[in-house]
Amino acid sequence: MSEPTPKRVRDLTLALGESDARLKTLAAESLGVSSQRITGVRKVKVSLDARARPPRRIVTVDVWLDDTAPDVDQRPSLDYPTNLRRPVSGAMPIIVGTGPAGLWAALGLLAQGQPSVLLDRGGQVEIRNRAVRDLRVEGSLNAESNLCFGEGGAGTYSDGKLYTRIKDGRVRQVYEDLVAFGAPEHILFEAHPHVGTNGLIKLLRTIRAYLQDGGCELRFDAKVTDLVLDDRGAVQGVHLEDGDEILGPAVILATGHSSRDTLEMLHSRGVVMTPKPFAIGARVEHPQELIDRIQYGAFCEHPDLDASRYALTAKVSGRGVYSFCMCPGGFVIPTPTEPEHLNVNGMSNSNRGSRWANSALVVTLEPEDFFLESAGDLAAFGPLAGVAMQRSLERATFKAGGGGYRAPAMRLTDFVGRAPGDLPSKSSYRPGLTAADLHELLPSRIVDPLARAVHQFERKMPGFLTEEAVLIATETTTSCPIRMARDERLASPTIPGLYPTGEGAGYAGGIVSSAIDGLKVAESVAASLA
Repeated sequence: MSEPTPKRVRDLTLALGESDARLKTLAAESLGVSSQRITGVRKVKVSLDARARPPRRIVTVDVWLDDTAPDVDQRPSLDYPTNLRRPVSGAMPIIVGTGPAGLWAALGLLAQGQPSVLLDRGGQVEIRNRAVRDLRVEGSLNAESNLCFGEGGAGTYSDGKLYTRIKDGRVRQVYEDLVAFGAPEHILFEAHPHVGTNGLIKLLRTIRAYLQDGGCELRFDAKVTDLVLDDRGAVQGVHLEDGDEILGPAVILATGHSSRDTLEMLHSRGVVMTPKPFAIGARVEHPQELIDRIQYGAFCEHPDLDASRYALTAKVSGRGVYSFCMCPGGFVIPTPTEPEHLNVNGMSNSNRGSRWANSALVVTLEPEDFFLESAGDLAAFGPLAGVAMQRSLERATFKAGGGGYRAPAMRLTDFVGRAPGDLPSKSSYRPGLTAADLHELLPSRIVDPLARAVHQFERKMPGFLTEEAVLIATETTTSCPIRMARDERLASPTIPGLYPTGEGAGYAGGIVSSAIDGLKVAESVAASLA
């Protein structure tokens, strides 16, 4: 017997402090029926209208009438398939990288009954946390296990944002998977869901156990240095830095946006890749209470309002300038993967409880912008010119910070006024800030439009341009500056059996889109092995 079809009711309004229990009454009024006929209500989407005064929540619900409603409070669950294969060495697909693309590739394969071998150059999350602490507290970088490399990938130390503009049925699947692994159920209906770094760390342990119990092998501190190819040039496996060789019928590359040595190896092996646009800039940090006042006005201290966020865009001389990866109640963090390089990013925990708000402010760059002093001076790097530019800026940033992974910074007002001065006495960034002129550090094609865009942002959010705000350099890894070619089977057209996926391959940006791309590739690999 099929499940009764609900009626969808949109645009129900809940005032601050109003209980979800009122949704049944509001839905009945919208449908013009008695509330007694409603047998079930399930939230589909909840968003905050922060522009309204007072702010209010806009809710979409599914409503069941007269019929027996399904259990609307039932959590999604994950079961192993009945056709689960026994793990056989040399017969399992290899997945390089345990970020969202790699993990969901493994989950997708396992759903088809196929265990896999997962390799990561970094440590499992418990070990990785120690390396992160060493970098933030002591200024000591572990180049293999850090805020980008290791279990969970770069997304582990982020805001745990799950919002995506992708229209794909797999979005819901990823959300339900996360809830099955222990994420809070509200991510299923929040308009801008997030779980926070602390939430992601707990989820990763559960996902690891699920994969291992299903027959998958997970190896950490296992850096891939080369491909194993047969006489026809088809991939047969991978070589590890420790001399080991792992063989399998397919290799899924889910290496993330910062595995630059892996990109160089793949390029030398003939993997077709092309440069693609990305963005570079710096991360701006404000007191969270200031952003709350701007966004919520007189209601900024209301207990039912979370730390506020913003999204800003501008067009300056044909270049896009925008806020990226905004972290309410968060921290600015160092995310280098190479010694004496420095780039920054943002993260926050699930409660978004820090006193600081931060966001990248970045400028779009096209492949023709990938140069240092003059157009074409990075041409020798071929499709990796954008990577060479990232590395050059990160080396300069490390030097400008004075070493020890201190970050060069300016007050936002000083940056716009081109008048270097002192810095605020406190910041979330560790190991610390160094006053520097960012106009001397970054190319004019980045700082000039960025400075002009800040004036536009101030008009949209009066109070945004303030001496309380500090601009921290440099944000270089908004995405990977290359895209690897894929054929209709999502495989490399030049190396049979090799499947590039996720952000490092140029097909995703963020946790959910990366997970979805991993699922797509898993479907293709499973079909090839059937």
